[in-house]
Amino acid sequence: MSSRIVPSNVDPHEPVVARPSSNPAQVRISGLLLAAGAVAWSAGTVIVGDRVQDGVQTLDTVTGMMFVAGLFAFVWTVHVTRSAGDGWTRVIPMGLMALLPGAFVTNVLSFGYATYDEFPLPLLILDACWPLSQLGMLALGLAVAIRGRLRGAVRWLPLLAGLWFPVTVLAQTLGGSTVSVYASTALLLGAHAHLGLRLAVRPTL
Repeated sequence: MSSRIVPSNVDPHEPVVARPSSNPAQVRISGLLLAAGAVAWSAGTVIVGDRVQDGVQTLDTVTGMMFVAGLFAFVWTVHVTRSAGDGWTRVIPMGLMALLPGAFVTNVLSFGYATYDEFPLPLLILDACWPLSQLGMLALGLAVAIRGRLRGAVRWLPLLAGLWFPVTVLAQTLGGSTVSVYASTALLLGAHAHLGLRLAVRPTL
């Protein structure tokens, strides 16, 4: 009789906690919302183009709200399935679920103003939820990739999606608003929409 030792892939430093099973219907809905929001906002930013520099644009604002709603649905799914891990990294999706509503409300309240320079101080403070939430998406993507609970492209696409903010800022700095718009569109379609479609087609995490 022989014995065979199989190495474990369990991290001995991570608490052993039963991971909740995913709800396929919930995962599919979150994927559809993420994909729809990303496609809508990418189309909105391309159509609006440089006019966004002139002030608040209705199409950009409405499609931006759709994008934020899709992100919230995805982050909620990551949270309930613990795809970012069971340790301190669970704080990341929880923080995002606090920041993303602030970004959504900022868009809603912006309809009362012609330009961003007219925002009062409380709205400017609330507007900080937008860049902070995008940095949070980068942290979430790193956590999902490092923990490795998701498999295949779904493990890495959240990290690619999280690069949206630094890439678009860099594109804006180096190439101006036109380059930034197309860099944004490429990531929205190639990362966010791609991830959403994968979750909709194979909704098991």
